[in-house]
Parts: sequence; structure tokens; C-alpha cells
Amino acid sequence: MIASVPWGAELAALAARHGARPAARDGSGTEIDFAPLIARGAALGAVIREAGGGHGVAVASALPNALPAVIAQIGLRLAGVCEVPLNPALTDAERAHCLGLSGAKIMLCEAAAAPAYRGLGCRVLAIEELIAGHGDPADFAPVAGDAWGRILFTSGTTGAPKAIVHSHAGRWIANLLQRAHYDPMPRPGSAVALMTPFVHGAGLLAHGFHDQGAAILLLNGVDLKTLRAALAERSIDHIFAPPTVLAKIVAALDGQRIDFIRTIFTGTAPLPRALYQAARAIFGPVVRITYGKSEIVNPIAVLSPDETDAVYAAGDPGGACVGWPGSGVEIAIRDEAGAACPQGEVGEVHLRGRHMLAGHIDAAGWHPTPAEGWHATGDLGFLDAAGRLVLSGRIADVIKSGGYKIHPDEIEQALAGTAPALTVIAIPSDYWGEVIVAVGEGADAGWEARGRAALANLARHKHPRAFIAVDALARNHQGKTMRRLIREDILTRYRLIDGPYPALAPR
Repeated sequence: MIASVPWGAELAALAARHGARPAARDGSGTEIDFAPLIARGAALGAVIREAGGGHGVAVASALPNALPAVIAQIGLRLAGVCEVPLNPALTDAERAHCLGLSGAKIMLCEAAAAPAYRGLGCRVLAIEELIAGHGDPADFAPVAGDAWGRILFTSGTTGAPKAIVHSHAGRWIANLLQRAHYDPMPRPGSAVALMTPFVHGAGLLAHGFHDQGAAILLLNGVDLKTLRAALAERSIDHIFAPPTVLAKIVAALDGQRIDFIRTIFTGTAPLPRALYQAARAIFGPVVRITYGKSEIVNPIAVLSPDETDAVYAAGDPGGACVGWPGSGVEIAIRDEAGAACPQGEVGEVHLRGRHMLAGHIDAAGWHPTPAEGWHATGDLGFLDAAGRLVLSGRIADVIKSGGYKIHPDEIEQALAGTAPALTVIAIPSDYWGEVIVAVGEGADAGWEARGRAALANLARHKHPRAFIAVDALARNHQGKTMRRLIREDILTRYRLIDGPYPALAPR
């Protein structure tokens, strides 16, 4: 374990090296260079420290994607606190749950949101009042490596989110390992467009790009107008775009050819083949795929752009290929009894990494990760003949119908492109155990016919019994579809006519 992490010394060196270079710009057009960005972060860090935010103390933040969020991330890191970043779009109940698990009593947010957090018992620091000052990052002492450094929350797709705790040493190692896999490497003059919540992957990329003297363009959502302008002036050469974001970008730029983007970072969900081909037609073979989780941040596994292109040219791997293990990561595939699965056999993905969680917090309390312990992910997958990880779905999502175990991700991949967005769920059935239902967002009247044709090569027991069109699929704040909530919605609006030929009827 690393004894201490000198965040102050690192940021002081970064400011000295890249001081007058652009560091960040947001959707309002406001820009800031490295030296003033870090100086403002240092001033904020001093305020946080004076407010009781000592090393390892949980301090929460909830800020939209704009420059204050970047300043806050630097200030929290310098102060050595345990950063608890919350999505500003959380409901009151979700805020209370996350604050309760983390124990955070200090909240950094916009003044308009202050009353809500005061009502939850927090001491509120309004960001607007704290970002004009200038401090010296060298004034901050190193932080003990094992001090709590960041709390992230699981997606909540299968239940109440858990709080995932990372140490300061774990954060430092994770950033180092992420940079080890940049291909091509960001450089001074480079810039990455970030459109997903800064509290998730966007913030990790910002840290890595800044360490290379590169800049970020931070947009509050998929702001196509600003993105188009940045592309027109060639002020960005990298884009972070999970599949849901990439689909919107591709639709907006259809028919264009843009040859100066060096990397499109993607992950968080499988990348449909049709979407990859559409992105490649616009940008070329520049898509990089990674696999990450709250418990072990990116990259657990990685495919460089060249490797990604080779995978999509080779044909269907039987799942979502996410690449070879990243530096410092071990991957094992185990069966239900915990035994190692042979190469090519699907089992639960287990991980061990040098930057994995220190432990987690749930309703039962604190659970430290055992020394040299493995993390059971709940993801299903296998290692192919080349040693790459191929994901097949989630254990919690496996459908049991008519005596078969069926992976909904396989059906979704076959249906990809038949509707603007879709997912596959299962609803309870006394006759079958579970019945498969396809749910399409914005699907038209011809969707079912296209879907039935697309499933021609899948075994009959994998075919949905119903195709339901909805206006919008339930998603979490990371853009992932929430099968649990979609299932609940369908069951409130439809009833199952059970039996050997099941069907859904409106209630």
C-alpha cells in the first residue's frame, strides 16, 4: 500500500508546467487555464478544511456539469477528504439514502439546492460563493494512502445502491493505470468532450487528461449545438460517449466525415454492431471500449481502437467483447460452486485489482474488502481463445423460462436497430416460470415484424412473447436502462394471459 499521496505537490507541479495552457471550458463558453483552475481549487480546499473536512472525512458534492464542478473536484482532492459526488438529479429519497450510507454532513452544492440539503442535516457550502479565491496547492500536506478518498454508489439496477469506498492510494493508482492504457495518449493541445455526469466516468477522464496537460470541454448533457461548434472549430480531438450518447451523436452527424477525432471512449453498456459501424463511417476506426465498475474503476478490461475494429470485423463473439485485462487487474470466471470455468464457458466474472474498493457500506454497515480478496461482480461472461473478456449479461437478469436459462443481452443484440432503443425483460408466469417481453422506446407499428425477422437465427425459446412500445425506457443517472423499473411499469399497464401461448393485454 502506498503510504501517502501528495496531491498538493502533484497539482503544484501541474500548475507550474501547464499554467497558461487551457484546462477546461463548459457549455456557457467560460474557459479557464491550468494555473487559475488549480489556484481556485486550492482556495476551495482551504475552505473545506476549515469547515471540518479533514483527511478521510466524508464531504458530499452535487454540482451540474460546469466549471465549478471541476474546481470542486480539485479542492476536495487537495483537502484530503473522502469525496462523495452525488448526481444533482437525484430525488430527495435518493439523496437521503446516499448521505445516510456515506455519513457525509458537509455538502458542496449550488445555492439554489442548499435548502434541500440543509433539510437533510447537512452543513451547506454554496459553490458560487467559494470559487473566486486563489490559493497555493503546495500548502496541502500529503494524505495517508489508506484514508478514505472517494465514495461511489452502485447503479441500483437490482436494489438500493451500495456505497463503494476507495482509498486515496486506490484513487491515485487508478488514475495511473487509466493513463497507462490511453492509445493514443492525450497531449497538450488535446481536449476531450464530456457530456455524461461529471460524478461518474467524465470526472475520471478529466483527471487523466489534465495530468497530460490536455483540456476538457464539459457539457451539461448531450449538447449537440455546442458539440457541433467544437467539431467545426476542431477544438476537441477526443469524445467520451457511452452507447446512448454515441447514438445521439451519430444521428446528428449522419452523412458527415470527421477525420481528426483521435479517440471515442465508450463503455457502461454493450456497443451494438450497427452503432459501431455508423460511428466508424463518420469518425473512422477510433472507438475504444473499456469495462469498468464502481468497485474497480476503468479500465478493468480494454480494447484499443485498432483492437475494437478487429473485433467488430471478425463477427459475433457471442456477447460483448470488452478486451484484455488492464494493468494490475486479474479476471477469473467461476461457476455457481465457485470453481474455475474452462476457457469459453460462461460463468460469473470475478475481479481482483490493485485499485479495487477498500470496502462497501450497505444497510448492514461497513464491509471491508479482505486482503487479496476477489470481487464477485454479478456479471456473466467468459474468456475467449485470445484471453479477452466477453460479457454475456447479469446474473440478476437471467431469464428462466420453460426450463431454459436465457440471457436477455443476447436477445437485445439480435434486436439492435429494430427500434430507436429497446430492452428485454421477463415477467412472472405460473406456466413458464417467466415470459420474455421486448420493450421498445419510440417503436413504430412495424417494429414487431422487424424484430421477429431479426430473431430468425435465435432458438425459438429465446423469442419474446410480446413486443411492447413505450414513450421512454426507465434509465438511471448513468444512462443505463433499468430493467427492474421497466418491468414494474409494464406490469402496472398490462396483465399476463398465461398458459401455453401467453400474451399481454392492457389493464
